[in-house]
Amino acid sequence: MVLEKDSSILGYPGETSKALHADHHDVCKFESPKDPNYITVRNVLKSILSKILSTTKSSRAAFVDRKNSQDLKSLLSISDHPDIDYIFFRDQWTQGTSDWILEDETYLEWFGYPQVSMQNHVLWIHGGAAAGKSVLASFIINNIIEQGYDCQYFFIRFGDQKKRTISHLLRSIVYQVAQAVPEYLSHILELAAEEIDFEKARTTVIWEKLFKSILFKLRRQEPLYWVLDGLDEAEDPKAIVRLLSDISSSLVPLRILFVSRKTSDLMSAFERLPKGVAYFQVTLEGRVKDLRSYIEHELQLSGDAGFKDEIVRKVLENAQSNFLVSISNHLG
Repeated sequence: MVLEKDSSILGYPGETSKALHADHHDVCKFESPKDPNYITVRNVLKSILSKILSTTKSSRAAFVDRKNSQDLKSLLSISDHPDIDYIFFRDQWTQGTSDWILEDETYLEWFGYPQVSMQNHVLWIHGGAAAGKSVLASFIINNIIEQGYDCQYFFIRFGDQKKRTISHLLRSIVYQVAQAVPEYLSHILELAAEEIDFEKARTTVIWEKLFKSILFKLRRQEPLYWVLDGLDEAEDPKAIVRLLSDISSSLVPLRILFVSRKTSDLMSAFERLPKGVAYFQVTLEGRVKDLRSYIEHELQLSGDAGFKDEIVRKVLENAQSNFLVSISNHLG
């Protein structure tokens, strides 16, 4: 033995120690490629090189992904992350609420059960003020993602002028789709050479360039799910619905869900959708299960079951399907 094992290692993380049948003179001399010592050294070097190459490829791929994401944000002028509003409303969700939608036949037909069809589907879920619409939208988004489907979303906010514009909505959806569909991302990044200012571009330019000319021409079996909350709070709700007239030509199956209050203008706009688009609607009126679950969760009462049920019944009657009213009743 030339060296004890403790004297032949350097102590580096992941270091491998391998004994060779040789002395100081022959340790680097091999009789032939079949020499056992040569084979041992060769295999160790191959293993080290493979690890280096693997790490380098992973790092390079991660770098390219980050760069592409940054380039995409710059091209589309995206400054805020779409997850912010989704996470906010998802945090408002109460256990036992919203799950009724997963058993609603109309919703399931829009979703594509029992099998996903190539036809494009539009669903409008409408309800009164403070009926829990945005929380329901966040619940649906979460469920779609948990099932492994690609879901893009946008929460239109009346108090945020930027988030009321069609331009911002469309650019956000494009950004999210490009993150999920690499082929689409590569096509979008090619537009950088045209130096289009998409932040200031007209809605028709964004729709034509990014949707009709690229996305709708991709061949894809799996559907894309879009959940758009607060449609009635947009600058021009009817203009958003009118854009849907073009989705009948999309080769990508689209499942588009709008959540909003029910207005006569929106009713008229949805009724004008072309026959090539399957249109559905679900109302939140008269659905008290979510409100009951919410009230029971918020009211921490002592006493027997009969007393609690009576209190819940009274609050529910006064709430008039309004979550904010139920809160004020509780606080009062």
